[in-house]
Amino acid sequence: MHAQRLSIPFRTIPLALAIAAALPVHADSGAGIDTWRANKLDPSAGAASEGCDPNGTTWLAPGTRRSPTGNLYHCPPPESRTTAHGDWQHYGVLQLGYLGTGGDDRNALWNRYVHWDSELILGLLDLSVERPEDGTYANVRASRISDDDQYYQAVFGRAGSYKVQAFLRDMPNVLSADAKSIWNGVGGNVLTLSNGLKPGGSTSADVAAVSSAAPERMLSVKRSKQGLGFNMYLTPEWTAYANLSDEQRKGARPYGGPFFFNFPFPANGGALETVKPIDDSTINVGGGLRYAGTAWRMDLSYTGSFYRDRYTRYTYETPFALYPVVPGAVSAPLTTGQMAMEPDNNYHNLKATFTRKLPMNGELSLTASAGRMSQNDTLIQPIDCQGVFGIGLGGSLQLGPQNPFLYDCSKWNTTAALSRRTADMRIDTTLLDARLVLQPASDVTVRGGLRFNRDDYRNGYLMYNPLTGDYGYVSENGSQGSVVPGEIGLFNPLTSASALTRIRSLPLDLQTIDADLGADWKIGDRNTIGATLAFNRYEPTNRERRQIDDKSLKLTWVNRSLDWLTLRANYTYKTSDGDRYEYDPYDFTYSSSLPGYVPPQGGTPSHTVEALRKYDMSSRDEHKIDLMATIMPRDDMTISGSLRGDWNSYDAKIGRQAYNTTGATLQWEWQPAPTTTMSVYAAWDHSQLRLSNVQDQQNGAGTDPRLGGPNYAFDGQWWLRDKQRNLYGGATFDHRIGRVRLDASWNYTYSRGIDAYAYAGPTALAYPATVPGAGPGSGEFPAMVYRIQSLTVGVTVPITERVSMRFFDYYERGHVSDWHYLGFDQTLVQDHRVYTDAGPQSYRANLVGMLVNVQL
Repeated sequence: MHAQRLSIPFRTIPLALAIAAALPVHADSGAGIDTWRANKLDPSAGAASEGCDPNGTTWLAPGTRRSPTGNLYHCPPPESRTTAHGDWQHYGVLQLGYLGTGGDDRNALWNRYVHWDSELILGLLDLSVERPEDGTYANVRASRISDDDQYYQAVFGRAGSYKVQAFLRDMPNVLSADAKSIWNGVGGNVLTLSNGLKPGGSTSADVAAVSSAAPERMLSVKRSKQGLGFNMYLTPEWTAYANLSDEQRKGARPYGGPFFFNFPFPANGGALETVKPIDDSTINVGGGLRYAGTAWRMDLSYTGSFYRDRYTRYTYETPFALYPVVPGAVSAPLTTGQMAMEPDNNYHNLKATFTRKLPMNGELSLTASAGRMSQNDTLIQPIDCQGVFGIGLGGSLQLGPQNPFLYDCSKWNTTAALSRRTADMRIDTTLLDARLVLQPASDVTVRGGLRFNRDDYRNGYLMYNPLTGDYGYVSENGSQGSVVPGEIGLFNPLTSASALTRIRSLPLDLQTIDADLGADWKIGDRNTIGATLAFNRYEPTNRERRQIDDKSLKLTWVNRSLDWLTLRANYTYKTSDGDRYEYDPYDFTYSSSLPGYVPPQGGTPSHTVEALRKYDMSSRDEHKIDLMATIMPRDDMTISGSLRGDWNSYDAKIGRQAYNTTGATLQWEWQPAPTTTMSVYAAWDHSQLRLSNVQDQQNGAGTDPRLGGPNYAFDGQWWLRDKQRNLYGGATFDHRIGRVRLDASWNYTYSRGIDAYAYAGPTALAYPATVPGAGPGSGEFPAMVYRIQSLTVGVTVPITERVSMRFFDYYERGHVSDWHYLGFDQTLVQDHRVYTDAGPQSYRANLVGMLVNVQL
């Protein structure tokens, strides 16, 4: 069965239609869609190729200019060469050339968000046409590296009157360059085993051989986005704006495929990394009216988003057979699994903002918005099987009272087995926000705010099969209950009254109230101090706490006592606490809340250990410091540095206990002349996360939730310390020698992470027999390292007054070491675990280019 939906692209809407609709109106240029158009070849969207104006920042004074914080402004581009045509004039650039790649140029990391290839390219087309008499203008921008990596944009309008724009953009995302799939149909929603593999009847050796012989393929997702937008002045005070975009994603990516555990059951179960099809579309719509008067400002807007997926699900065949843990029994021959796709959903939001000027140079702003998120997608059947699923006692797969753990597929492989056919779910949102700013004196600013936000879940879903009277959902495609009796995931007050399983969706209504009050005081010309008190009340439903209060104090100081130095310092203290912590607020979502439930012998198993504190519900203290300095040793030079730290302590015996981050940056920038710029950058940051957990000693059957009790014994506790260290570096150089421009850049990224662990006793481990003795122990996993270095050198040589040539070389070297993938270079099949690729790979790749630049 090919479960799919109709897609709704509008890529072929003619640009002329949008232009014709917009001509009778006037517009403002303050609103737009996807206003930054660039790619990896030129992330600056053409600014880097323009160079600097030899006259500098301004002809009124020599040298470079600085921002209020002391940083040098980037040099402005040279004045465009214009060509007149009567009342019109045009200017622009056309950049054509050739790229050549070498080395490991198929590597996924090298091709992330770009598609490098050896071919002719359109580096940049940027053409502007203007009529100075009335301010009418038009601009066309385009770049094409490949069919998967390109953008095109057209804009026209009249200054102070209207503006219309349209664009198309394609961007690739390579996720794997060496994938080996054991399935046919990659990219579609039906995956069938290839090369003679038998569903539910192949050995690990058979699967490993097919995986090894499979050709390598690239798995990627291409994003194609198109958009239209316009804005206009209706009157000098009123402005209207609207935009529309459609983004499609197409491709495939590695994904999961569960058929129960394999680690504790050798030659059983199945952990399969399948290939998920990606074929969806998101339409975004927005528009509104804006008013700007002498005393009042107003903005009324609507935002909508509509997501559609072509498929409701995808299916995959499993190559492995299952066997039960009950001697003499037999597992049902399951061969097919399924995964649901992201549901179709809609989003609507109406928003109104009113702003009023007040005495004391003040301003009051009020915002109200209401939104709705909804999904009513068709639900898929609980299982995709034929015959029976579950366990047949005594070697028999005949349905009947003699086989209480065997189930009829025909009563579960249909949507008639659902309590309703569609999701029918909705979340309504409400937002009220008020902001006040006053300046009672020229050197004092007072500000405050109050914000109310609420999310209301509408409707819920009860997992009930009217064909059988069962509650719950078939777990792991039926495989779990086909291996372990009683773990099918179903409750029935007549046949399985003691089964504990999830039967209901969890509504997570949320209400938050935020309030803040602050002031800034300028003490003379050299110092400014500030303080802000903030309060947040977080009130979730069906969570471990019904109320959490966050209180914080932020202090700021800016000092300019020395003409060549600007210092900025911030300190924040924050504390979080709440009402009584209830470790299990989810009982109503389980079968234990239903009539007819009978606790099993020994009692109902505990949901979790009562000492657990989830990090977003835990009491917490935070200290945060930021120190920043901007030094100006010369008029054309800046040295800036920063130190920062963030320390978080959590009140948790089990759960997250601490999360601390520290970092530092240092940057040097020099612009000795408009034709010369240099910079060097270095940064370091370090983070440490500490958490603790405890092993369940009774395999999910324990009823005592206490830490230190028989189920969560102290010798089953373990601790983890995750440490991450990152280093960054970079340097740039840009210099003109006569008319020849030289440029170079170097970038370096290094990340190293280590997980160290300790445990109270071997029972805390998944495999206790792997460690000697019965006492505590510790160790650490191998370091995970990610290191990228890149170097670019280029030269631009003028040929004529309007034509120049640029030659460049871009070399990148990446090193990846991740112990999770050790051994994957030998085989992608381990027992009943099948993987699609060997993970991220180290690489060395090079890109050379020759570009011809023509001033139009």
